[in-house]
Amino acid sequence: MPSLLIIDLGGVLFDIDFEKTRTAMMNLDGYNGAPISFGVEQQDDVFIAYDRGDVSTEEFRLALRHRYGFSCSDEAIDRAWCAILERGLFPFAQDEVRRLKSSYASDPGSTTVILSNISELHYLDCKQRCMPVFEMVDRVYLSYEIRRRKPDPAAFLHVIEAEGFAPSQAVLVDDSRANCDSAATLGLRIEHLVR
Repeated sequence: MPSLLIIDLGGVLFDIDFEKTRTAMMNLDGYNGAPISFGVEQQDDVFIAYDRGDVSTEEFRLALRHRYGFSCSDEAIDRAWCAILERGLFPFAQDEVRRLKSSYASDPGSTTVILSNISELHYLDCKQRCMPVFEMVDRVYLSYEIRRRKPDPAAFLHVIEAEGFAPSQAVLVDDSRANCDSAATLGLRIEHLVR
């Protein structure tokens, strides 16, 4: 029976380190000491809004300056924001896509996509490094482009409907418990990966 395989990018195929961005931001000129919540399960609303495409890159930088007091250049903010991506794809990323497709999307008519919570700056920073896995899937859905962000059920429904499947035909592979729990309430099958 055909199925829709939805694979997360960061934490599943791409080695991300939230602490690198937190640390880099706390070292920016002008930082006012306000707590920076930035992790796989919990993030400040300014980061969520940017991932969801609710604010432009310029508006994001302005919001960061307002909240955290940064007095540095746009380039310095961008470098700190993208520090999370320094490691790149996991060495086994392509093998992992092959394993997942073999396990969940091997029947004729099956489709494999990537669904990533990602901002414009992060995507531009890692796009070329992600090509080896992007080329292995049928489509890539980015939260800032589709204006929906996991764990909002609307993000999963957007992809499922766009691909022409029912939720019961879909499988989500994700490292976030919140994303997995949300998808499960819609009837998706889940593989929760913890690296």
